[in-house]
Amino acid sequence: MPKLCILQTHSLHKKENTGSRVSSDLRRKNCTIGRCCATNRKAWCAGYKWWSECLHGVSSGGRGIHFDGPIKAATSFPQVILTAATFNQLLWYHVIGIQGRALYNTGQAEGLTFWSPNINIFRDPRWGRGQETPGEDPLTTSKYAASYVKGLQGDPYQGGHSPHVLQASACCKHFTAYDLENWEGIVRDSFNAEVSAQDLEDTFQPHFKSCVEEGHASGIMCSYNQVNGVPNCANYTLLTQTARGRWKFHGYITSDCDAVADIYEAQNYSKKPEEAVAYVLKAGMDVNCGNYVQKFARNATQQGILTEADKDRALQNLFSVRMRLVPM
Repeated sequence: MPKLCILQTHSLHKKENTGSRVSSDLRRKNCTIGRCCATNRKAWCAGYKWWSECLHGVSSGGRGIHFDGPIKAATSFPQVILTAATFNQLLWYHVIGIQGRALYNTGQAEGLTFWSPNINIFRDPRWGRGQETPGEDPLTTSKYAASYVKGLQGDPYQGGHSPHVLQASACCKHFTAYDLENWEGIVRDSFNAEVSAQDLEDTFQPHFKSCVEEGHASGIMCSYNQVNGVPNCANYTLLTQTARGRWKFHGYITSDCDAVADIYEAQNYSKKPEEAVAYVLKAGMDVNCGNYVQKFARNATQQGILTEADKDRALQNLFSVRMRLVPM
């Protein structure tokens, strides 16, 4: 069975124990803030793959799950928009259940952080990923998000929340105002969503708020696009002031894949790759699905635009979640 993290002393306070893993050299820190991190024997921590998927059934679409052991496949439930149409919150709670943990127990999971559910609002039927979402209604989507997250993470359907132990980790995506892939030359990598404050609060944010406040999700994914001219993964107001401040989010924030690279390469928001890395880590992002942080964080630190404290903050959030995923 692969160990996520070896605890030196179970009686250590969680924060102190997490801090002992954060203390590491610069190269290891830069490596750890990527979707796949190698074993760090000095810090007593095994390698880990952050990216696993279970949108409507555990899949091998990410990097953390593989079906090459006694379990050859997992149950695939109907697409989310069909399941949501039942308006049955208890069904939503049970739809994923313990499949992720079962794969872990057979040694077929190198990561229990699942980048699901997709709770974007389905505003236009021409969007090719609409079937992944609960639909166009913020209220239904909010209820779906909370039920799904509780079921995946192992919390009771009604009442009760364990802040210390996770059956698996849910990650609500894509934060925020994201529902476009490619339309008449405008692509998701460079799209700027112009959204009023009222529309943001009424349409695009309620389900993410529910995901955090009701579901107690341990993960959030920031999306490719900009909102009102600021890339979501580099938006301090969105990630830190709103999610962590107003909603009291306690977990990790990952970028969508290559969203950090898009800040420089597609959106021209930063003047160089190192700036893109500094922007996202200072905004509150913790792990990069992609290779920009691993490639450019060291240079950003040497250039004085990124500090060790910025990386330590991210690592604290990452290891806090991993320690909640220790074998039960």
